[in-house]
Amino acid sequence: MKDQILNAAESPHELETLYRTNPKEFTRAFPDAFAARTDSAVMRVWNERLFFEGQPAEPPETSASRWSGRDIGLTVVLALMAGTLAKLPNMFPLLNEERFYTRNLGAIIIGALMVYFSIQKSCRMKIAGTIFTLLLGATLYLNFLPATPHSQTILLSCIHMPFFFWSLLGISFLGGAWRNLPGRMDYLRYNGELLIYSTIVLIGGMVLTGLTFALFAIIDLRIEQWYMKNVVVYGAVASPIVATLLVERMVNRQFKIAPLLAKVFTPLFLLTVVAYLFAMILHRKSPFTDRDFLIAFNGLLLVVLGLCVFSISERGSKERAGIIDVMNIGMVSVTLIIDVIALAAILFRLSSYGFTPNRIAVLGANLLAFCHLAGILWHYARFAGRKAGPVGLDQWIVRYLPAYTTWSLVVAVAFPIMFWFQ
Repeated sequence: MKDQILNAAESPHELETLYRTNPKEFTRAFPDAFAARTDSAVMRVWNERLFFEGQPAEPPETSASRWSGRDIGLTVVLALMAGTLAKLPNMFPLLNEERFYTRNLGAIIIGALMVYFSIQKSCRMKIAGTIFTLLLGATLYLNFLPATPHSQTILLSCIHMPFFFWSLLGISFLGGAWRNLPGRMDYLRYNGELLIYSTIVLIGGMVLTGLTFALFAIIDLRIEQWYMKNVVVYGAVASPIVATLLVERMVNRQFKIAPLLAKVFTPLFLLTVVAYLFAMILHRKSPFTDRDFLIAFNGLLLVVLGLCVFSISERGSKERAGIIDVMNIGMVSVTLIIDVIALAAILFRLSSYGFTPNRIAVLGANLLAFCHLAGILWHYARFAGRKAGPVGLDQWIVRYLPAYTTWSLVVAVAFPIMFWFQ
């Protein structure tokens, strides 16, 4: 953090971004950085801001942990707008529901979250305009793809384009400061919390729905059909928006569930993965001929990658390696072995059955995951061996993210044209 403050010493915008990303660490590191740059007027202003009359500024969580009427109003408006867009197939029967939702639902939800962060993070108009133009252009591209039955490339495009939307959401989350590496790690943390809190909100909605049906059934009113088409649609679409408000304003950075769950489940997943490998060998199951087996391998890769990232994300900058790090290293090592088997199986299927868009897309995703996990293992081993600090590990994780964005764009945009929508 000290080095980042020094690099941004003459940029008020970058210093503000660093402060908002991690206020506590910024405040701790600032005195040492200021001692090296007392000649900077910007740094002197920040010193007065943080340590007016020699006292550290009040932790920002005290005020940020309370939501305002503006926050609630913005969340309600965005939820209503997103829910109304999601109901368009019900309003206009000519719209094919399956086609509409596969090509637009991701853009609707992520677009609402982008508006939320662009407003809350005071994203500059030029950057906000650019990312929303890209979102609109990519959504129009999906909708103009032909409705070819059983098309592999169009299905791949609908699956991969939301990851590009996710990358645009990250830029709005960072207030446009997409080069901010610590901010990227915060974005990954936010996604873990978003998944958990969205699930909690949805479970609460399910309980409310069941209770509502039961109450109205007592007085002989059957509202199930109307309720599902209206209230449930709005509630489901609104859940990630409400969860974002909870994470950003109520929970803030005081308590994170995703890293805690990752640390709890890491040893369990390590045991599961090792047992799975032994069971596969004993029962002579082969991913070379079993397609479902290969799909399970790829799902396992994603889960392990997520567990490692969330487990690493809450590590302190001076915290030493512990037992959880040893387990993470073991899990990444075993997963790399599984990925090598999966890559061999994909290459076998390509040589035996020929090239198809699905096989090439899976091969690319596996190569990306393999390189990412291999880099994590390398940096993790150096950190555990006390040859380097955790900063290199964190930076490797977040610097690699654009590779996934690039591949998702290649599959989503280029594949339909390259393979002529087959």
